[in-house]
Amino acid sequence: MSPTPSIGLGRCLAASLLASAADCDVHDVWAWNFDVEFASLLVACSASSVILAFDVEFPGFIRQEPRTGPRAVRYQVLRENVDTLRPIQLGVAIANLDGKPLGVWSFNLHFDECVDLHSAKSIAFLRQAGVDFPRHKAEGIEASVLGERLAASDLVGWHARAPWWVTFAGFYDFGYLLRMLTREKLPQNSGGFDNSLAHFCPRRYELRDELPHGSLDSLASKHGLQRRGLAHTAGSDALLTLELFFIVLTTRVDLLSQSHTEVTSSWWGSTCGMEANGTMLQTPSIWPSSSEESWDMQSNMWYQSHGQAIAATPWSNWEVERWDNSWEFQTPVLAAPTMPLLPR
Repeated sequence: MSPTPSIGLGRCLAASLLASAADCDVHDVWAWNFDVEFASLLVACSASSVILAFDVEFPGFIRQEPRTGPRAVRYQVLRENVDTLRPIQLGVAIANLDGKPLGVWSFNLHFDECVDLHSAKSIAFLRQAGVDFPRHKAEGIEASVLGERLAASDLVGWHARAPWWVTFAGFYDFGYLLRMLTREKLPQNSGGFDNSLAHFCPRRYELRDELPHGSLDSLASKHGLQRRGLAHTAGSDALLTLELFFIVLTTRVDLLSQSHTEVTSSWWGSTCGMEANGTMLQTPSIWPSSSEESWDMQSNMWYQSHGQAIAATPWSNWEVERWDNSWEFQTPVLAAPTMPLLPR
């Protein structure tokens, strides 16, 4: 069982992390240095239990998740998106239970925007954030290779040193992670999804449960955190999530007292994981009307805090060719699709 920190210890952990994180460089990992960097990641995690914050960047959505609706419906939308699209980056930031940062890695995955299905707006958004798509095509790591290494490591599964997997609105992050770990399509129903996550990542913590309002950047700014690296790149987002976790730890003295956590109903509410330009899409029953950005289902428009509406193409007009096991086999070449989808 993990130790229970006192309030004083929690504050010390946060202070220790914030003081040391300034010296943390994000290790950019490509196919040519993958073996060395993955070995370094395992060494960093070998001494004791760790806190592992992670983030996945992906190329948009082929189906928009309904803002309200049964859990089964929302999961099926996640399943369709994750089974069809390829992830672009997996970022990992690690600290020990004393709050000492152990490293930050950004695993850059193989992605070819001329072949792989994507939203044009999402790709443009990520390119502006600093994602180098030509390099991803030439030097990216195959997602199945990263998944195989993770699945064979002590980072997953239940054992005495199983890490805490920490996410910020991590519904889709865990979806893509599970897809990589199993190299299979996601389970057919949400119960199977929950069981698979419990098997691979028995200790999980969702920051949205404690911080239901605001984007990652706005919450970081509110708590006096300074981003290191580029926003909306996986390594930088993972590190900021880790720092925010230790801020939360100062008020949650029971956080590490359990041997594992269970997925709660919040996965299907505030933690739905759908973001736009870094701001959480908010469910009407949970989020106030004063949200920074919101989606009007009636008019199919984005409304931002300054009141300007941005038109979008109706989702129902879009059709896409589907194929099986697209990660394991060469995907069909599509004519650079331009899809009316919003970036993460």
